[in-house]
Amino acid sequence: MNKILKLGVFLAVVSAIAGGALAFANEMTAPVIAANNEKTEKAALLQMYPDASESDFEEVEFKSESTTIQKVYKYNDLFIFNMKVSGYKDGTTFLVSINSNDKVIDNFLAMSNGDTKGLGSKVLEDDFKNSLLQKSSEEELDTISGATVSSQPVVDAINEASTYVDELK
Repeated sequence: MNKILKLGVFLAVVSAIAGGALAFANEMTAPVIAANNEKTEKAALLQMYPDASESDFEEVEFKSESTTIQKVYKYNDLFIFNMKVSGYKDGTTFLVSINSNDKVIDNFLAMSNGDTKGLGSKVLEDDFKNSLLQKSSEEELDTISGATVSSQPVVDAINEASTYVDELK
């Protein structure tokens, strides 16, 4: 019985030390990770609109219960939504810009996709992007045949973002 108690205390001490070390590492790396994510996001915004500067993108305060909309930026007459959706596996992170006047999709940039290579990753390709551009974000948008589990959440998220455009004006 004494041996079990010693092993239990030893395990508790080792677990506490490991937990403390992980918490310390998280505290030290969280600001660096956040800064890198912001830098990546700004680079993606500039990739969408190369003639702009970082200061042209104004972050809009957005309060919603939406789980897909991560951030919203305003650039001229456009609202740019940073969105993350689940798909077949890991889902897709993308930016979509919607004109605030007529709700037409001005630009689309898929930043990451963790779904099946070949099918689900087609949301990263220009063909999918081109199928969205200059269409109303309120209408039914085309999905990718054979990859609807990956592309349908993207289309649904764009439609969802469209419902917030009037509210953000």
